[in-house]
Amino acid sequence: MASKRSAAWIGKMRKLIIVALVLLSACAAAATPQRVITLTPHLTEWVFLLGAGDRLVAVSDYSDYPEDAQHLPSFNTFGALNVEAILALQPDLVLAWRGGNPEADLQRLQQFGITIFYSEPVLLDDIASELQQLAVVLGVPEQGAQQARLFRQRYQQLQQIYQQAPPLAAFFAMGTEPLLTVANHAWPAQVMQLCAAANIFADAKTDYPQVALEQVLARQPTVIIQASRDAVAPSSAFWLRYQSLPAVRQQAFITLDANQLYRATPRILDAAEQLCRQLQAYRERG
Repeated sequence: MASKRSAAWIGKMRKLIIVALVLLSACAAAATPQRVITLTPHLTEWVFLLGAGDRLVAVSDYSDYPEDAQHLPSFNTFGALNVEAILALQPDLVLAWRGGNPEADLQRLQQFGITIFYSEPVLLDDIASELQQLAVVLGVPEQGAQQARLFRQRYQQLQQIYQQAPPLAAFFAMGTEPLLTVANHAWPAQVMQLCAAANIFADAKTDYPQVALEQVLARQPTVIIQASRDAVAPSSAFWLRYQSLPAVRQQAFITLDANQLYRATPRILDAAEQLCRQLQAYRERG
């Protein structure tokens, strides 16, 4: 008799445990954000990369990758945010770029009970770290861990292949009127360092310094790197008049895809691989 009672009690406990687990799972699912808005293109890419693109109800302007993002409602995120329009979509999560979106408007959203996830990547490895953090918030930690692992593997492979390569004096021409370049933590500067391109303005104090043409002529770059939409090579007419530059005499111009290079997404390593390969070709050419 006692054993029957014990078995019955164990059976009831098992049922209670199963019910509790189901309830916990339901609560967790309810807590997982289902209506998400992104306020910067790189976060739009991250959400799709993590397999949660179907939860996006709106994205920032210029969210053009992947293609599915182009079919979503978009917000102008330069200047003031349209807080009323964002609230009308009833998001349960807004993904923002700290320093790139108006802080006062984000605070207003928080006052209305909207959860804000802040992204602030500075170094290349921050892309992997923040992807994992966002994945946890979205309830897809496995996808975040996988994407972070893939990113770090590619990054380390590039380091191993090119870190001992002979450096090439390189100038990144971000713009010619005025003459702008990159240094320090600017994404192109980090990619150049990864590929053993010796940035001739690595000593600049800011990330995007304006420089004088005389400085470029004095520092004699052997390669000039540029970026444009879809990697369409911009006109080299500006540089052709300066035949004293080794890069011009050897026609050593490299053009990268600006959308890959300037966005804090894993696609930045696509631009890095292209730059590394082309620099290596110039090294081998001598």
